[in-house]
Amino acid sequence: MAIQKYEKQLKVLNDLFLSTQEAIDQLGVSKQCFHSLVARGKIQKIRKGSAVLYYADEINERKHQQPSLRQKYRPFQEG
Repeated sequence: MAIQKYEKQLKVLNDLFLSTQEAIDQLGVSKQCFHSLVARGKIQKIRKGSAVLYYADEINERKHQQPSLRQKYRPFQEG
């Protein structure tokens, strides 16, 4: 019974939050770029002890905004 409860909680955690590496992979940016976005407040991080997580919805929204942001701020860059 307890194992099922923990599995459900883990699923919720995985659905709602991403680790740093998962967020970087999802956005397809370098670590330096990602940490710059966090430092500038463009992406919010959540800390619980030594764990750092990011809202999955926020990362997905940023991913969908990337093409227009790149067009706006880096029009000279292709792709």
